Amino acid sequence: MILAEPGGSCSELLKSCMVLESSIRLVERIRLSLGTAIQLGLENGESDPCYTTVFLMTYKKGRCNANCAFCPQARGSSSSSDRLSRISWPDYEMNTFLNAFTRARPFERVCLQALHYPDAVAHAEEIVRAVRKVRREPISVSIHPLAKDEMRRIQRAGATSIGVAFDACTPSLFDSVKGAQRGSSFRWEDHFQALRNALEVFGQGNVTTHLMIGLGETESEAADFIFAMLGMGVSVGLFAFTSIRGTDLEKRTPPRLSSYRRVQIIRYLASRGLIDRSNVEADSSGELRLKVEQQWLRQVLSSGAAFQTAGCKGCNRPYYNERPTGPMFNFPRSLTEDEIKQAMNESKLVM
Repeated sequence: MILAEPGGSCSELLKSCMVLESSIRLVERIRLSLGTAIQLGLENGESDPCYTTVFLMTYKKGRCNANCAFCPQARGSSSSSDRLSRISWPDYEMNTFLNAFTRARPFERVCLQALHYPDAVAHAEEIVRAVRKVRREPISVSIHPLAKDEMRRIQRAGATSIGVAFDACTPSLFDSVKGAQRGSSFRWEDHFQALRNALEVFGQGNVTTHLMIGLGETESEAADFIFAMLGMGVSVGLFAFTSIRGTDLEKRTPPRLSSYRRVQIIRYLASRGLIDRSNVEADSSGELRLKVEQQWLRQVLSSGAAFQTAGCKGCNRPYYNERPTGPMFNFPRSLTEDEIKQAMNESKLVM
């Protein structure tokens, strides 16, 4: 196995390219987020030295077999098929990507998003194996619920972590936005079982799920979900709902920024073991409140880390949920002092 270092010699790159040509069997094309394509020199644009993750997506002609109400890739969506959330994902020949990635600077992680279709596991396995042949970065795979043997295949190929996205935080909401009511095979309990399988295969600290705020949940329901996942040993990546033209939820508005800030703070404190569910309550209007000492809370939040992108290690998802002009739900960088103060004030948790 040849692992080419970024900026390696011509002979090393030639050997790597020979490995690449012989390694691709099932996958001929792959999608990259536009930001990733720019970082790898495959598209024109300003390079971002703070860009931390290489974002990939499996490629298939046509749409995903799933039918999530919020997703441009959904079976029933009329959105452009090269989008996920508000990001465009151009496609490239697999070897074009691999050769560009071989020469690129180091990143903190590679993230592969897998659409739901019959060959998705085989394609994910092939992509992970090909990436692992040329680079050492950790590789995470976000995919639909799998059996343990399928997860082991992806792990043996070189994946270091895995994610199964719930997105919705209650069974009824899950059913309405991505389950039976959507004509999908996705079921709440199957997702839970997949996370249990993932914990057995990948171990705690290497399993994630996604929670999308703004689908119709209460703040208290979001908090319950976060504590349940963390109690299992599953980390929670936090997303703000983003309406996309052509999806069934295109007319839904994003969550209130104050509500999102409160959930961010709860997730941040709970993920570090600084609070438990007994420290969290809701007032008469349904807004979350914290039963903690105010000076302590202000000190804990003073770094601004609670308001940065929450997900897998090394992930900052630049402008995935927001426009560069704002509002910023997830900051992809360290916050300024003024931004930290503003975010704390927006939460209404810090007095």
